[in-house]
Amino acid sequence: MFHKIREVWKNRECFVVKNAGDIDLYDTLECGQAFRYELICKEEGYVEYMTVVADKIVTVGQRERGELMFFGLSEEELENTVIPYFALDTDFSAISDSVAHSTESEWLKKAAESARGIVILRQDPWETLFSFIISQNNNIPRIRKIIRAMSAEYGENLAVKQGLLHCPLSKVDGAPCEGECRKCGICYSFPSAEAVFKRPEGMLPSKPGFRYKYLLSAAEAVCEGRLDLEEIKSRGSLEYTTERLKEIKGVGDKVASCAALFGFGNLDAFPIDVWMRRAIDEYFDGSLDTKSFGEVAGVVQQYIFHYIRNYENKKEA
Repeated sequence: MFHKIREVWKNRECFVVKNAGDIDLYDTLECGQAFRYELICKEEGYVEYMTVVADKIVTVGQRERGELMFFGLSEEELENTVIPYFALDTDFSAISDSVAHSTESEWLKKAAESARGIVILRQDPWETLFSFIISQNNNIPRIRKIIRAMSAEYGENLAVKQGLLHCPLSKVDGAPCEGECRKCGICYSFPSAEAVFKRPEGMLPSKPGFRYKYLLSAAEAVCEGRLDLEEIKSRGSLEYTTERLKEIKGVGDKVASCAALFGFGNLDAFPIDVWMRRAIDEYFDGSLDTKSFGEVAGVVQQYIFHYIRNYENKKEA
């Protein structure tokens, strides 16, 4: 079980969470499940990111697997916001071991071992749904760019709100200010459904393309009460979650499954995209019973995605 201690590291006060399984910060944030992260530092023996969690700027570092360092947070923020977000109460190492021991596929065993440091973040349902609508026929750098632009357009400047004396990414000298921050968009709260619904034209400068009408459809459904995201999440049913989300114009199986997995707590969701189709065709003879993985099918999906993207591609090169 994880525990936390206070520490001063390189003249910076932080909370250090230890014994958090095998969590790997880099693999977790870079695996395609979230889009609001910025790499601050990556060097031998240390990696550090800034992200936004529940309208809070979070700076998190890692010196070794299973340990996370959180800077500039109160103990209450750590307990109530950050620890749940990083799902530190779920033993993903045990899931990895279980998958490796139960499968007859040597390829999947290697995939599970390679990605054992990945945890499924507990993201906000609306943010996840909106982000994965943006992700359709898109690449990660552009998804992140669109989200930053929309956040600057609709959101609140959290760096100014929190009274930061310096830009957390050292992009400007001195304290953050609205003029410079809007060009960046990183330190803003996520666009709310209400803001998008009331002023949809604010999305246009970010160039969402054909996704514009789908994003507006999602905002309308939420604001008009036709889609209660918290009620959907409370059901805990993958079938119910995906059925309801697919009521939104432009939301199909893939987007609904991604949102279910990453934002609604449905770890049994197994999104199928081009990466998964390729993996199933090449490494499972064209057929994979995803339901056989039960309640952790989505975790297995991440193992496969991580392995084929980070190891199989390099091997082929």
